[in-house]
Amino acid sequence: MNSLENQAAPRPSYLHPVFFGSFSFVFLNFSLPIRADDLGIDAVGIGGMYAVFTGAMLLFRPIVGYCLDRFGRHLFFSSAFFFYVLAMLLFVQSNSLYDFYLARFLQGIGASLMWVSARTMTSDLNKAKSAGSAMGILTTTSVRGSMVGATYGFTLLGFFPMQSAWVWAFIGYALMSVVALLLSLKVKETSTTVFPNNSHDNFNRKVPWTPNLAKVLFIVFLSAFASALIEPIYLLFLKTKFDINVIILALVFFPAGLVHAILPRYSGQWSDKWGRGKIIAIGLAIAGCLSIALPYWQSLYFIAVSYILFSIGWAMASPAEDALVNDISPAHLRGTVMGIKEGASGTGSALGPLAGGYIYEYWAKEMAFVSNGILLIVVAILALFWFKQKIISSKV
Repeated sequence: MNSLENQAAPRPSYLHPVFFGSFSFVFLNFSLPIRADDLGIDAVGIGGMYAVFTGAMLLFRPIVGYCLDRFGRHLFFSSAFFFYVLAMLLFVQSNSLYDFYLARFLQGIGASLMWVSARTMTSDLNKAKSAGSAMGILTTTSVRGSMVGATYGFTLLGFFPMQSAWVWAFIGYALMSVVALLLSLKVKETSTTVFPNNSHDNFNRKVPWTPNLAKVLFIVFLSAFASALIEPIYLLFLKTKFDINVIILALVFFPAGLVHAILPRYSGQWSDKWGRGKIIAIGLAIAGCLSIALPYWQSLYFIAVSYILFSIGWAMASPAEDALVNDISPAHLRGTVMGIKEGASGTGSALGPLAGGYIYEYWAKEMAFVSNGILLIVVAILALFWFKQKIISSKV
């Protein structure tokens, strides 16, 4: 058989740049709040760093998606790693709130280019019944790269003070971004609907706003908003609650990282077999319940176990959400629909850290976790009722 979904043996070439380009992700998420706190930046300012990053993605993701369907995937995919190089070099010398904001903005542009392009290329190469597995493999590739990068960064933290470790870590991440850029130049174009001489204009390029698309976007927005509520503050909360340093915190969360490095490729297969809505609902319900309980645990051991289970929930839901977008995207609109989806995710992720930082700073610290959990349970219920079918129609 010659169908694309049955040609799964060769490893897609775009996965290699994604691996090396992801080296900084875990270390940055763990160390950025701690580094900013050391420099005297408050929770609202730290939340702003996350909002700048996600705001850049909100701005650029729909534009990238639109361009992918008109000019192909390759150019935009390679450009992602150029922006990553710039961002990593700026992080090397960041010492003020404005330095961090600029670096995060450049990183957000790179993330927009990489993720919309990579997910669209994954859709190009996989039909509905294999899309969940393929999206999971993309996720695990990125997480594995970030885990390798985290090992490098936290090893530096074990031998040097934060300031020195930060500088050397991001010099290394800049070099890995250069490697990713060079590898990306060898990636082949995957689009089959981009033609010369503007003949692709024969396609209807207008996205029909159907109920299915609106429901998908609402689920993506609300789950991203809920998750982002705790992103800038959960490390600060645990650091304060247990009075431990960032190395111990990293060890606590390391097993959860392994979950994301292994499980999504299998949970993606579950969504191919049993349906997107069921897997999204189960995953987000697990994550929501654990988020509500997490701030009330008095033992760091229970925190670690809870976060592993929390990560299992998200590792189930994330590939299924991406595959759901694949299901409703016609070939000639894959980039555009993926860009719209990423824009909805970016909107939630941009608003969430600001809300979470405000709740943490001016209300009750535990309420950020409780709010996250309640919202995730709501999304789980909606996903279960809205997407009962195993495979959703491929027409948006």
